Amino acid sequence: MNSSDLAEQSIVLQVVIGFLYPFMLLLGFYVILNGHYTPGGGFQGGSVLATLLVARYVVSPREDINSEELHRYQRIFLALILVAPAVVLFPGFLHSYPRIRPLYLTVMDLLIGVQVGFGVGVAVLRFAFFEGTGKTWRL
Repeated sequence: MNSSDLAEQSIVLQVVIGFLYPFMLLLGFYVILNGHYTPGGGFQGGSVLATLLVARYVVSPREDINSEELHRYQRIFLALILVAPAVVLFPGFLHSYPRIRPLYLTVMDLLIGVQVGFGVGVAVLRFAFFEGTGKTWRL
């Protein structure tokens, strides 16, 4: 396979993934936001959102995404996932105000979905660019 074949494949991939990109984004948030009513939720929707980073890497395998920053955002969302139940569940807000349960579940699905999306994205970028190059990662 010569370089012109690779360039043609790259153009086809760019067009197809460029067309599908907004639909993948919409599907990811749809699965996240309807997760407490239907099968799905944060993890499944986050995995769909992570395909955006994977698709971007497939189309253009350049190291221009700051994976350290993505990893920082992932840790922030993980902290929010741990703090939100402590603020809402432990004081008994859901027991006292059962009407906020759908809002709480939606917020938790959204937090989990974004955290999973960042987490899988960081893992893909780490394996794609940094494995074996001596870069260190910390939690």
